[in-house]
Amino acid sequence: MFVKSLLENPPHTSYEGEDKDEVILYVLRQSVWTNVGWIIGATLLVFVPFFVLPLLPDFITVNLKLTMIMFWYLVLFGYTFQRFINWFFNVYIISNKKIIDVDFHGILYKNISEASLSSIEDVTSVVKGAMGVTFNIGDVLIQTAGESREFDFEGVDNPSKVRDIISDLVSQHKRKKQ
Repeated sequence: MFVKSLLENPPHTSYEGEDKDEVILYVLRQSVWTNVGWIIGATLLVFVPFFVLPLLPDFITVNLKLTMIMFWYLVLFGYTFQRFINWFFNVYIISNKKIIDVDFHGILYKNISEASLSSIEDVTSVVKGAMGVTFNIGDVLIQTAGESREFDFEGVDNPSKVRDIISDLVSQHKRKKQ
C-alpha cells in the first residue's frame, strides 16, 4: 500500500547508485499524519472563491471572474500536487549495506545522500509535540563518522522501532567485519 510509512522488503524497488549485491530492507516516508495540516488548508481554500466572488464589484465581467476562478483552482491544484509529490517521493531507504536519504524539493530538484552502515556511530529517536506523542510520529537522527553529515529521517511513524532496526543492522554489520 502506497500510504504506509514503513515498507518492509519492498518488491521491485531500487534507487540510483544501488550496488548489485545490495538488498533493500526497508523504505520509509513521512507519516501520512504529517499531511493533515496542508490537506485541511487546501480544502478550506477550495471554498474561498464562493466567499470572494460576491464581494467583487459589478464592473468586473463574468469572463474575468471565470478566469480568476480558474486561475485560483489551477494554483491550488499545483500547490496540492507539489505537496503530495514531495511527501510521496521523499523517502528514506535502509539496505543491508547503507542508509539512503532521497529528497525532492519541488519537482525539479533531487538530492540523494547515503552513508554506509559501518560509518554510523549513533542513532537517536525523538518524539515531540502533541501530534508526535499522540500518533507516535518523530524523527530518527543518525550520526555518522568523518565528514558525512547527520542524517535526519523526519516525521516517521514509530521512530523508536526505526532506531532499533538501524541500530541492529549496524551491530550486525560491525560484527561481520570483525
